[in-house]
Amino acid sequence: MQRVSICARIILSRPLHNLPFQQQSLEQDLHLFSQEGRLKDAIRILQRENSPKIRVHPETYLRLIRSCIKFKAFKEGREIHKHMVENGFQPDVTLRNHLITLYYKSGEQSFAHELFDKMGERNLFSWTAIIGGCMNVGESTQAFEFYEKMIFTGLRADRFLYPLILKSCGKMRDSRKGRRIHVNVIKSGFQWDVVVMNSLVDMYSKCECMVDAEKVFCEMDFRDSFTWTTMLVGYVQACYSEDALDFFRRMMNVEVRPCSAIFAGILPIFSHSGSLDLAKQIHGLIAVSGFESDKFVGSGLVDMYTNCGGLGYGHLIFERVKERDTACWNAMIKGYSQVGLFDEAIKLLIQMHDNQVNPNKATWECLMAAVVQSGSIDNILGITKRLESGGVRPNYLSISSLLQMCESPDVVQYVKELQQYLGKEGYLSDKTMISLFLNFYLKFADFEAALDIFNSIEEKELGDWNSMISSYANYSQANNALELFDSMRKDGIEPDILSWNSVIDGLVRNYDFKGAMEIFEEMKWSKQRPDSTSFEIILPVLASLTSLRTGKELHNIFLRHGYKMNHYISTALMNMYGNCGDTHYAAKIFNSMNSKDIVSWNTLITVLAKNGFLDEALKTFKNMEMEGEKANIITWTSLISAHVQNGQVDESFKYFRQLQSHGLKPNSITIACILSACALSATLSHGKAIHGYSIRSMATYNDFFLVNSLMDMFIKCGSFTYAERIFRTHTHRDIITWNTMITGYSIHGKSHSSLALFNEMLNEAILPDSVTFVGVLSACSHAGLIDEGWKQFNSMSSVYGIVPTGKHYACMVDLLGRAGHFENARNFIIQMPLQPTASLWGALLSSAKTYGNVEMAEYAARHLLELQPDDPGNYVILSNIYASQERWNDVDRLRNMMLDYGVKKQPGCSWIEVRNRVHAFTVENPSHPYMEEISKTLHDLVTAMWEEGYLLDTPTDWFI
Repeated sequence: MQRVSICARIILSRPLHNLPFQQQSLEQDLHLFSQEGRLKDAIRILQRENSPKIRVHPETYLRLIRSCIKFKAFKEGREIHKHMVENGFQPDVTLRNHLITLYYKSGEQSFAHELFDKMGERNLFSWTAIIGGCMNVGESTQAFEFYEKMIFTGLRADRFLYPLILKSCGKMRDSRKGRRIHVNVIKSGFQWDVVVMNSLVDMYSKCECMVDAEKVFCEMDFRDSFTWTTMLVGYVQACYSEDALDFFRRMMNVEVRPCSAIFAGILPIFSHSGSLDLAKQIHGLIAVSGFESDKFVGSGLVDMYTNCGGLGYGHLIFERVKERDTACWNAMIKGYSQVGLFDEAIKLLIQMHDNQVNPNKATWECLMAAVVQSGSIDNILGITKRLESGGVRPNYLSISSLLQMCESPDVVQYVKELQQYLGKEGYLSDKTMISLFLNFYLKFADFEAALDIFNSIEEKELGDWNSMISSYANYSQANNALELFDSMRKDGIEPDILSWNSVIDGLVRNYDFKGAMEIFEEMKWSKQRPDSTSFEIILPVLASLTSLRTGKELHNIFLRHGYKMNHYISTALMNMYGNCGDTHYAAKIFNSMNSKDIVSWNTLITVLAKNGFLDEALKTFKNMEMEGEKANIITWTSLISAHVQNGQVDESFKYFRQLQSHGLKPNSITIACILSACALSATLSHGKAIHGYSIRSMATYNDFFLVNSLMDMFIKCGSFTYAERIFRTHTHRDIITWNTMITGYSIHGKSHSSLALFNEMLNEAILPDSVTFVGVLSACSHAGLIDEGWKQFNSMSSVYGIVPTGKHYACMVDLLGRAGHFENARNFIIQMPLQPTASLWGALLSSAKTYGNVEMAEYAARHLLELQPDDPGNYVILSNIYASQERWNDVDRLRNMMLDYGVKKQPGCSWIEVRNRVHAFTVENPSHPYMEEISKTLHDLVTAMWEEGYLLDTPTDWFI
């Protein structure tokens, strides 16, 4: 050693000039340095300043890299590799193989892969090196992929590579791949190799294929202790306790001398049994065999006794074990913790620290789990201080174990006390410790505490930003997530895919689909590209899109990225195309699906039905039944809803009865749909029956949607008292509940009650929305409350931040028109920022009709006919106004316009429900069993009105 040191000093002190002798001496010294692991000295020679380029022999480089691997001098290994590159040295395949091993062992897998990919020539050792490296870092799947690539090159595994591949199969729990390797082992003739066969037994055991493992075991001509141990541990890990004990007895009968690994493997069986007697028996056998003091067996004995109620015996064994490792200490600490002896557990932990054995994660989990479960969490600060006084300082492992065990929000206050103490004592200077508390507070949505922690971090990393953003998003605080996302980018932190996905997810959770699409579009043009998670998040948005162009763009992006179509994606695309009115493409996607489930069938039926293709929807429904797919409640609800939306009330009632006959129970959505049918046809008796059904099924009490539908039905059927009763009965109300009643009062002419209810809603701190003000303004209009109407209209934007829509402007025009303020109405229309809607012009036309204002009527009708040239009602109203002024030429002109445009007045229809039967009357079909009596009664009523001096206030309809 002294000779080498002197030699090294000479080499380092003399200049390296251009003598061959110096080159030979250099190689010898580098060889010596590599043998002794003095790699820093070797690098000093290689990198000596002002020296000419040193040409090192390939064998010397190989020895140096091997030495770096042996002595784990990974930094020095990188320097030596750098020297090779700078000097233009091209390593041969053997040296490259060792470099791959070096980089894998140093944790730099990307460099190892880069070296492997650049290799022009690879031998079996090259593949073994890359596969072994993958296994060392736990990448079992990737290891097997490399093996498959190797097979395609024509190479075959050897007795060194097969164990690695079989280990990867065991890690993946993939017995199918393992059996393929088993076949290759047999073909390669390695049945004689005990190491390969042991690996096969181990693989089958880890895959819980114990029958196959035992078959391999029985076929082996030679078995070593590892073979027996592997089989035994396999039975134990598969929870085959009886088989494990039988195998253990069988092993003892064939006079196989048990080793420490065999006893350590069988002890968990006795530990789980909980039997102190059995524990003593196996202990006796171990004592006779001389393994009682072995650290592995001793740890198992301690754990066994603590689980079998023999803590005292466990302590005796613990004291006898030589070279106690962490597992042995953990077993004893766990034993004390389990029975609530925290003082002894803490003393043992301090003693463990004094013995220079570092507690690991399992140590802290044993102690902290007991602290939390026993309710001692309120004294966690005292426990921390006690450990600290014994020399056990709080660290990442101890704090992370504690916070992981805390599952109740009740412990947050105690954690805050601990955090304050740790911060005061300087323990939170470590960034990882701060992150622990940040994630803990976010877990319990304590954003105030989390934000304090977050703001205290001087140099925030991407992970810190992502934690805050994703937590805000998960708890539907999309605005906060978006604000933080923007702040992160302003601070120069480039968002990764998790950042983008979190913000989009938060917006989707808040149903802000427009905002989600804007961020998604922005992400497409950034450095980050959408991944599979991005598309999973955006799918709900896709299903709700009404823009065909945007939908197709998303569809194309999805296809370009090569993502596979599954049922979830296909149904989302079908919904999107259905919303955009492209039922043809929706059906095309449906037909392209390899297998169709009830969801896909329901989606197509719904798409067809809501686009008005009822016949095609019913045909699809029948095809579904022919395919053997049974309709569920969603299927029937879709059919009922479609018929209601298309005005086919009788058909909707028919399907409602059919679904019940099929043994299905209507849900709240189904009932709401059929209530809409009752409201549309004003069949109060049906509505009452549905109400009774919902009460019997207890469906109304907590379902806002159903309660609101019931109220709407009763209001539209004219039974306002029932609607009021439901409203007052249900104290839990949402904004739709209030809106329904406010609008209902207005419809029924109770404008002052409508406004009073609006004030009551405000007093209960319920914020109005856009729909609320439509009802309020309508009430003001019906009651002629012009000042109140202006007040409420102006408060929309100034007080509540609601931008008025076309409906609100139409209400204001109706308010001014009903009061006869036509010039104000005209000026209001001219100054409004929106394009006037048909409903606005219709309101003005109706008011002009009421006041006989022909000029304003013509002004309104001119714009109305431009927007709705096919609506006969507009022509009829204007014609009646002309007729009331005896302007017959204008009446004829309107009639000719209708003929030219092919507009035909639809016959009026009225109906009444008598004794659960609806009686309908139309002009085109006046036939009715009681028509003669009805006509006579009507004539008598008109006569009586004339005799009483009443004048008919019904204008002549000149189109009938």
